[in-house]
Amino acid sequence: MTKVQYKTLQATLLLAVVSTGLVFSALMAMGAIGREFLGGFGGTDININGVWVERNVAPYVAEQFELRPEGVFVNGRQVSTRYEWDGTTLSYRRGEDLYIYTYLPGEFIRQQPAHYISSFTRQGTTLRDIKAARQEMRL
Repeated sequence: MTKVQYKTLQATLLLAVVSTGLVFSALMAMGAIGREFLGGFGGTDININGVWVERNVAPYVAEQFELRPEGVFVNGRQVSTRYEWDGTTLSYRRGEDLYIYTYLPGEFIRQQPAHYISSFTRQGTTLRDIKAARQEMRL
């Protein structure tokens, strides 16, 4: 194989890989390919059950909610019998309000309702635990 043929083959393969990646990304963005296509990659095996407490606010005003298989609980009362969890986004309805959270390692960030940006950690989780979880995600 000559040097020109080798370079041509190399460029062709690179173009094919980049094109395939772009097409796959576009299909994912449009919803034509779902997370189930990726198997376990979506992260739905993360256990989110437990009490989640708002961080960086005074303890007496911190909001909290509990996720159980039976639904969402606030102050010991069930506020929703179901929630949606896809491995990165948690959503549920509480009355007329839709609550949406994005999951980052060790914490939920509330996206909606957006009174202000707030983050929640599982009760008993320390800042050290969050940093360790983020470090594991990088490995």
